[in-house]
Amino acid sequence: MKKRLRYAFHFSFIALAAALAACSGPQTGRISGDGQVVYEDAQATETVTTKWGSTDLQSTAESMAQSLLASKWIAQASSSPKIRLRDVKNFTDEHIDTKGITDKIRIKLLQSGQVRFLTDKANMDDVFDERDLNELATKRKENKLMMDADYIITGSVRSIRKRTQSVGDVYFQITLELVDPQSGEIKWADEKEIRKHTTKPKIGW
Repeated sequence: MKKRLRYAFHFSFIALAAALAACSGPQTGRISGDGQVVYEDAQATETVTTKWGSTDLQSTAESMAQSLLASKWIAQASSSPKIRLRDVKNFTDEHIDTKGITDKIRIKLLQSGQVRFLTDKANMDDVFDERDLNELATKRKENKLMMDADYIITGSVRSIRKRTQSVGDVYFQITLELVDPQSGEIKWADEKEIRKHTTKPKIGW
């Protein structure tokens, strides 16, 4: 009887140890630290402050990409035009990573399959190094194809910010233009307007 009890106790101890190891060991696939980090929906509306945020970037890229794809210069083109994105100028009173806007627009346009993109100015040096264009850019026919864009996209971001003792209001205006680089003619233009409103928090602004 004692022998059977000893075996039962021994088996129970092994099972408990295995269960504890399964709960706390690396096989759980989770690494935890001291902070309280929680994954959230990347597409959820962000309303932490009135400053430029992820929701502004996402809604701007979606709106502009859909508008451009619906324009006759893209929708009715006989072949997929080649486009180069230029810098979107930031005229607001805060730091905005405008390349994040153009990168997201480029992804959405490329996913449509209706346009082709040439490398932008920021990445041109990398392309030159890769293809040895520093010396041959004017001599090789295939390099000319890389330079010839059917259209370029330019744009700007502006803001108007107002504040009283109890209320804060900010207005963003994002404009984009599709330009023929040969003639300088603006073929398409659109804007995205965003307004945010906040009340004064209990401590500071």
